[in-house]
Amino acid sequence: MLRIKLLRYLLILSLGIAVLFPGYEYFFVYPAYNKLLTSETENEAVRYARFLGRALGLENQPLTRERLTEEMHEKLRPANRDAYLVKLRIFSSRGEVIFSTREDEIGDFNESKYFQNIVARGQVYSHTVNIDQTTAEGDISRSDIVETYVPFMIDDVFGGAVEVYYDITANVSKVRQLSLRSLITTLLMSLGFLLAISTALYRAHMNLQERDQAEESLRLANEDLEHRVAERTRELSDINQQLTGQIAERNEAQTALREALDEIRADREKLEGILGSVPDGVLVTDGELKVMHMNAAAETILDTSLTKMLGRSIGHLSRVVDFRNKVAECLYLKQGSGSFDFEIPARDPRLSRTYQVRISRLDSAVSASPGVILLISDVSKEREIERMKNAFLGMAAHELNTPLTTIIGFSELLTAKETAGKFNSEQQRDYLQLIHEKALALGGLIDDLLDVSRIESGQPLSLNYQEFSFTSMLSDVIDSYRDKRVQHNFEVALLPEEARLCADRTRLKQVVDHLLSNAIKYSPNGGCVRVDLTWHDDKYQLCIEDEGIGMQQDQLEHIFDRFYRADSSDTAVQGAGLGMSIVRHIVQAHHGEILVDSHLGKGTRVCILLPVAPSVGGGDMNPDFSPRKIPLS
Repeated sequence: MLRIKLLRYLLILSLGIAVLFPGYEYFFVYPAYNKLLTSETENEAVRYARFLGRALGLENQPLTRERLTEEMHEKLRPANRDAYLVKLRIFSSRGEVIFSTREDEIGDFNESKYFQNIVARGQVYSHTVNIDQTTAEGDISRSDIVETYVPFMIDDVFGGAVEVYYDITANVSKVRQLSLRSLITTLLMSLGFLLAISTALYRAHMNLQERDQAEESLRLANEDLEHRVAERTRELSDINQQLTGQIAERNEAQTALREALDEIRADREKLEGILGSVPDGVLVTDGELKVMHMNAAAETILDTSLTKMLGRSIGHLSRVVDFRNKVAECLYLKQGSGSFDFEIPARDPRLSRTYQVRISRLDSAVSASPGVILLISDVSKEREIERMKNAFLGMAAHELNTPLTTIIGFSELLTAKETAGKFNSEQQRDYLQLIHEKALALGGLIDDLLDVSRIESGQPLSLNYQEFSFTSMLSDVIDSYRDKRVQHNFEVALLPEEARLCADRTRLKQVVDHLLSNAIKYSPNGGCVRVDLTWHDDKYQLCIEDEGIGMQQDQLEHIFDRFYRADSSDTAVQGAGLGMSIVRHIVQAHHGEILVDSHLGKGTRVCILLPVAPSVGGGDMNPDFSPRKIPLS
């Protein structure tokens, strides 16, 4: 066994471990136990001495013999009955023994260096004295004791000390017995470990010998096997040459087949890529109108999947639309092509989508029954544009016809022969004034339509920047409405100083006119119209508030849409639905902001914020203009 290097090293390592454990127990664990016992005893002595000082009230003043009253002596005498307390002494600040469990020591002085250099300087002095060793006072100890001096300091001045002798003989004996038992246990475990390792190494040695014998037998068998393999290899070589030719022919056939499959797969992927990239839905059926293919767009539109619908009739595509009858009807009536619309409703009608299905017959040379291709396109926007166009044409015709009817009617009254001379000058002036007002309204509507046309074509609003008094312009517009609308009460709160702007006066007058007109029109029962002009974040803030019919939240979201009117009934306030859209574009063209707040039945508040001058590049302006507010006279 020792001849094998690995086993020899393992045996030496095991012997080292078996010796290391008892050595560690004797040289490290046992001293550590003693040190721990001594440390705990010293700490206990320190705690006892300090407790004794607090209990007797010895800490606040220097210790003298006079301070130890007879009552304190009575309290200290029971210390003699403590089996572990060998001796207790109390020293004065001069080192005199003023109390001792041994009365013959009272009056002695401790002049030792350790007392003067350590204890008298406020440090605890403690050390262990074993049997037959000398204590700090020079006495021979008859037991294992711990001698501890605990000083009392008063404002960093030595005021006395307490000396405690604790007997630890019993504890030292217990530690020694415990260490001895632990050492014996460790020795037994090491011997057991050494025995187990020796047994294992012996068995390993025997296994290695058996392995060597087996390897020799395996070598002989391997030589015989190699001989047989060589003979079999020669036989297989001949057969392999025959198979090589056959495999070459088969590989050529497989290569040709693989190339054909790759071409088919590439064509299919290309077709699927084309169909997948088409934004419209594409659906292909066979002659029986069963689904053969559909792209991702069709799956999304119809809320289904090709896996679910493959091989099923198109009648199962949707519960909303009968695709089978619709397609069959188009194919029958229009001979192979046609189209129809269908709508997918939603909870919010504004989210409903309209789709157009275009049908084409798919002829095939393989199948006698041709299939069908369905192309599904989202035409919601086109249908909405058509609806808006029709609604706009009807609205425009109505809005243009109303003032034209008034103009034609009163102009006929003034010019007809039958009635020309029947009106006095005041009536003629009223009729002409009415014709003039209707002509102005007609001109305003045409101007709004022209502005919308420019905006739709992408042309910016042309602005003529000039310096003017914003306060005066507001007052003029408000006075014009105040004179005509006696049923409305106007509350105007302008700035105490004149507000001057560099902007397009005509366009801003158009904004104010639109806002006041809306406030009055949508307050049919009168009420208060409040106009406030304030200075807010370096901008003028104009707010116009009415107490009219107000709007709901969903109506408020569309207030800036062209041709939108919150109330489209026949009894609604007339208008083209263009005013707020134009107002927003004018305010934005001046780099301003517009805010709207409305509550149904309570009224509407519109605020616009306008800078005092255009930004750089915002338009032509007077280079000498400086924003200012001039006090009103």
